[in-house]
Amino acid sequence: MALTTETESRTAEAQDPAPAPVDVSVVVVTWNSAPWIARCLEAIEAGCAGLSWEVIVHDNASRDGTAAIAEALLGAGRGKVVRSDRNDGFAGGVNRAVARARGLHVLLLNPDCELAPGCVETLVRRLAACDGAVAAAPLLLGEDGRHQREFQLRRFPTLRTFASELFLTERLFGSDSEIDRYRCRDLDVGVEQPVEQPAGAALLLRREIFDLLGPLDERFAPAWFEDVDYCKRIAEAGREILFVPSARATHHGGASLVEMQSGEFVEIWYRNLWRYAETWLTSDERERLRWFIIVGMGMRAAAVIAGLPADAGRRDMLVAYGRVIRSAWVRWNDASRS
Repeated sequence: MALTTETESRTAEAQDPAPAPVDVSVVVVTWNSAPWIARCLEAIEAGCAGLSWEVIVHDNASRDGTAAIAEALLGAGRGKVVRSDRNDGFAGGVNRAVARARGLHVLLLNPDCELAPGCVETLVRRLAACDGAVAAAPLLLGEDGRHQREFQLRRFPTLRTFASELFLTERLFGSDSEIDRYRCRDLDVGVEQPVEQPAGAALLLRREIFDLLGPLDERFAPAWFEDVDYCKRIAEAGREILFVPSARATHHGGASLVEMQSGEFVEIWYRNLWRYAETWLTSDERERLRWFIIVGMGMRAAAVIAGLPADAGRRDMLVAYGRVIRSAWVRWNDASRS
């Protein structure tokens, strides 16, 4: 009986045609995103005008009704909501959604982003015109209509970049050429051009790049540095990412941080920074970075003790800085006890 059932199942699968591909699969990973998800999903149809598309929402066990809102908006039409019983992180959510996607392109879209009309069609068209590019990013605007260059556009970080940020050189001395370079302050945001690592908040990728490079690295859980790492992998493969300012989206920002304590963010940020360094810095650079982190956290702790900033979260930040120092001391090999 088992053999007959298996044979019948294989026959049915052979007769059932594969789902037709679409131009774009819009992948939205959510975690307690109720304040933003409706605006995000409602803007997709106009943003994808002229294309065939689908939406896949991967919900990371939200507690605020995000999945239900998404299901009500998508209905039984152009989208599906995948409910996870745990927080798979951004990379994990993207990977599981991409595995279900039918698109020739995949648009990574944060729930706090709203696509402008025609945004995705413009990205697809410009990407098709650039042979060396496998991804394209729109210009992200804030609610005030100003570009978010400081958030969106970066060059790949180096040891010197990390040192400048850890030692707060720009804040202490007013300027730092390395931070200027890292944050792409020399780029004209009105010009279409290759960029090294645009934020993953809104990023269109050819589906073939996932076949070439594989999935996002889920060790960067729950978030941060997984998009930097993937952009670096794209660059190492000899491909480019195109910045397309004629395509636009509004980024409200902070959707993940609203649900996270500042101290928790600090611990996750530096743990994932170290994971990025383990892959892309030399052993000598990593060792120097480890001491930079220890000294940098000590500087921050001293500032908090001195009363800067004077807020109710002072104790939590001191605890977080102490945990980062202990984790850096053991190179994050024993972080579970930190």
